Amino acid sequence: MLKLDEVYSNQAVEAFGFALRLALRKDEDYASLIELENAETPEDFSEVVKKFLRRYESNARKYEKESGKGAFRPTENHLDDLMKLAQENTRLVRAALISHALVKSTKEKEEGE
Repeated sequence: MLKLDEVYSNQAVEAFGFALRLALRKDEDYASLIELENAETPEDFSEVVKKFLRRYESNARKYEKESGKGAFRPTENHLDDLMKLAQENTRLVRAALISHALVKSTKEKEEGE
């Protein structure tokens, strides 16, 4: 059984939560947030992550082209770990991702944003 602290502090959840935060704040990707909130099964969750990554990659490439800087991307290991967690408890992983996306990051606090 997954424990809350294990899920919320998981690197995969943190990486995907950060990516979702960027997508929401920079690209106003509210579709991913809504789709994620409605993912009830591991299969639904998997489909939502696929759609999110497709949109995210498009926006990341656009950002890189315009800024000349590299964009953050979750890794394959993050994806594998996220899906393992979602298989065990989709609702908990979904809640953790959304929570990470909606909080202010430590870096933002340090910069006073």
